[in-house]
Amino acid sequence: MAARKWLTGLLVAGSVAVSVPARADDEAKGKEDSAEKTDGEKSADADTEKKDADTDSEKAGDKEGKEATAGAAAADSVVEEKGKTYRFVGARYRLILVPKFIVSLFADGGATVAVHSFGPEFAIRKDGFEYNFGLTYAGYGMSDTPFKSKSDGEDAWELVNSQIKVLYLTADFLWSHELSPQFAINYGMGAGLGLVFGTLYRNQAIKTGSGYTRCAGNGRGGPAAPSFYCGTDNNHYDNYEEPSWANGGSKPVIFPWLAVQTGARYKVDPRFVARLDVGFGLSGFFFGLGADYGL
Repeated sequence: MAARKWLTGLLVAGSVAVSVPARADDEAKGKEDSAEKTDGEKSADADTEKKDADTDSEKAGDKEGKEATAGAAAADSVVEEKGKTYRFVGARYRLILVPKFIVSLFADGGATVAVHSFGPEFAIRKDGFEYNFGLTYAGYGMSDTPFKSKSDGEDAWELVNSQIKVLYLTADFLWSHELSPQFAINYGMGAGLGLVFGTLYRNQAIKTGSGYTRCAGNGRGGPAAPSFYCGTDNNHYDNYEEPSWANGGSKPVIFPWLAVQTGARYKVDPRFVARLDVGFGLSGFFFGLGADYGL
């Protein structure tokens, strides 16, 4: 009887000993499976997030590419965007014609003078309107030319020789009427001031036939000259140099530039603009060309 109880207890103890490790193994295996499943889910989530990130990156890249393409297309277009400011730097040339009939309004004699002017320019343009600033050098050179005041007598004729130069600082204010994205008609006005320098020579003169000759000196007109030429009322002999306003003379120190103008503007490509200028002002008529490069 005692042996049977002892044997039964031994069997129960053995079963417990076997079942506990087995249960522990099952729980451990379950935890491992759960961990593997969790890791798999995490990996799947990570793959999904990576795909989403790649998709977002592709979208962003496509957007940037489209924006870059649009920007490049705008930069390569001659069409000017509304509200955008454009800046140009370049050079200009103008032929200024001072016609004799303008001189004749103030004096007798004179001649039509062609003045060449050139220099750099800088333009700011927005919505079809531009400011064009120029610094130009103009040479008002003229060989011996007969002049006298309208109120003076026949004995007052002089031969005037000019080596005057003017440095102009001007601004043109121009509106444009587009006929196409490349071609436009300009119209507006220009204003500025010129700094005058150089020499102006005056010599008393004798009328000889259809022309005039310099007097030999004060009171010395020559044997064929009437006695009233080459008088002693002034000393305009031997290349007399006319003083400036600052020294009591008639040579100006500054000269205004005021003109109305029109012309044409041709945008060869997005960076290069050619311009034709035509106008009339205090200095006479002018015809000009300009070439500008976009900054």
